[in-house]
Amino acid sequence: MKTRNCNLDLIKCLACLGVVGLHSVGMVNYTIYYLCGISVPLFFMVNGYLMFSRSSLPYSYALRKIRNLLIPVAGWNILIMIPVMVIRHKFVNPITLCLKSLFQQGYLWHFWFFGSLMLIYLVMPLLYRLLRDHPLALSMVCMLLALCSICISLLSMQRGYSIQQYVPQTLRLWTWLFFFLFGGLCAVKTEQNSMLLTIHMPLWLHGILVLLLAILNNFCIKKTGLYLIHNRLADLFYDNPSSVLWYTVTFLFLLRLPIHAEKAKALIVSLCSLTMGIFILHPILLAGISAVYVPDGTFSAVVLWLSLTVISGAVTFVIGKIPLVNLLIRT
Repeated sequence: MKTRNCNLDLIKCLACLGVVGLHSVGMVNYTIYYLCGISVPLFFMVNGYLMFSRSSLPYSYALRKIRNLLIPVAGWNILIMIPVMVIRHKFVNPITLCLKSLFQQGYLWHFWFFGSLMLIYLVMPLLYRLLRDHPLALSMVCMLLALCSICISLLSMQRGYSIQQYVPQTLRLWTWLFFFLFGGLCAVKTEQNSMLLTIHMPLWLHGILVLLLAILNNFCIKKTGLYLIHNRLADLFYDNPSSVLWYTVTFLFLLRLPIHAEKAKALIVSLCSLTMGIFILHPILLAGISAVYVPDGTFSAVVLWLSLTVISGAVTFVIGKIPLVNLLIRT
């Protein structure tokens, strides 16, 4: 039986905090906004790591994962449909609501992440069989996907507008599959005690590199958005060359962090159990808060960010204690 990897739990916690910041701070402060942009790639890398850590990956497991994702998608969309019917006297087909949310539309637009994961899970058993025991092939596929992502980013800069903006985030699989497989590559290399080159770097130096790349990436995508593609949305920079480098080097750094204290491990595991619920709930709560309060500066935006995280976590904790209802925050 494999021991729990607390580093992955820590990454989930940081990614969850970042996602809330991405949506609550937003363009009030571009530095924080773009720093929080690392969250989505981290989530995909963690999922890839977990998938490739398995001793086998049959289609039955992949289909079960898809089913587990569909439960909260359907459940929350039905819950949204009821007040719409009562207040607006308008019936909306729940299947239509679910499909829209999986393609970043409607009230639960953030469920696009689940939509992308479902598509990846559909092909993952095949990719697992082809690549799991062939690290070189896995590395080559990662390199090809990274090259594809970077080329699309560079072409966008050359054309003066983002090509990615015309593709729903759900279907930007060249980017998501890269991060997913990179996480898988890290799992395979860790298992073989043959981690990527950055792992041979002293931890303190690796940390400095992460910090420098964060500063460099923040500068690059600010200028790219302002002067080259004329669009400053964070989701358009996930395949920017500097972003890809920063995200992957940071993931490797977080995997290396020593976590020895049992109390720290227990706290991380406890917080990690709340991450899915926080991810699902925070945009719903944010929509309600935004109706009466909109931050007008960095300080108020950060206060909203932290408050929203705590409130979402508290609601998640309560829901998690209710039988059957807790299925709405589990995948």
